[in-house]
Amino acid sequence: MPFLHVNGTDLHCHAMGEGPAVVMVHPPFIGSSVFNYVKHDLARDHRVVVFDIRGHGHSPAGDAAVTIPLIAEDIRQLLDRLDIESAYACGYSCGAMPVLEALLSAPDRFRGAVLLSGASELTDRRSRMQMRAGAMLSNLAREAVVVPVALGNADSRTTFGVLHEEGRNGDARCCREYADSCLRYSCSDRLSRIDHPVLLLSGAEDETGCAYARDMHGRLRESEWYKIRGAGHHLPTKAPDQTCSVIRAWIAKLEGRDEASAFAGMDGLAGVLMADEADAAAHERERG
Repeated sequence: MPFLHVNGTDLHCHAMGEGPAVVMVHPPFIGSSVFNYVKHDLARDHRVVVFDIRGHGHSPAGDAAVTIPLIAEDIRQLLDRLDIESAYACGYSCGAMPVLEALLSAPDRFRGAVLLSGASELTDRRSRMQMRAGAMLSNLAREAVVVPVALGNADSRTTFGVLHEEGRNGDARCCREYADSCLRYSCSDRLSRIDHPVLLLSGAEDETGCAYARDMHGRLRESEWYKIRGAGHHLPTKAPDQTCSVIRAWIAKLEGRDEASAFAGMDGLAGVLMADEADAAAHERERG
């Protein structure tokens, strides 16, 4: 490392920590540095794997067109190269799509999934317009795509600089292909086939993200949905402490680890609401 030859190409990859394995998947136009806070926190008691998707960050473009199924296969083969028998997959934003596809195509390789502000398809007009504009501008005006994405995810000038530089390093063709694949992709009608436990995390202020999470929660066989108070869409960079607390406790519960006691009733997880509780509170405010 940091490069591993996977599925016919080289992927920029970092693995750190010991414990249950967690592989993290980023959305288009940005690289794996968006997980820096989460990576270092979870690596205290997990084996955390982050990688740059083909043509993003520091990974070369390769020859194949970047699609959701290809990324899912890259994840599976990356686990092979790292000698990880099974892992939890964590997808952020549209990075949830390769995660869901991986669960569907290689179910024996995963223990569960965490979706941070994720979606199984893009159906709202604003998200589709933003993704389509990013795909179109990837070749013509790269900065017009990279700067807003880096700014939106940045919590400081330093973070912006890292995300901006990583975004500029990306290959325009691969970014466009990943974005186009996100626009075409849908697995909503297949979610009921997923037998794995899935943790859905949303920012309470992210109305669109909550709508997607609500829909997935209703379709998945085994899912839990929580909202983080005061947070928007960008959970890995703007609410990393709460995000990691919930992920850690949820995995501990599934693995039977000591931290599981913190999950019961969400004790000790300040700033987090069960989605049903949050929805009930919202409805009560509307009636008032």
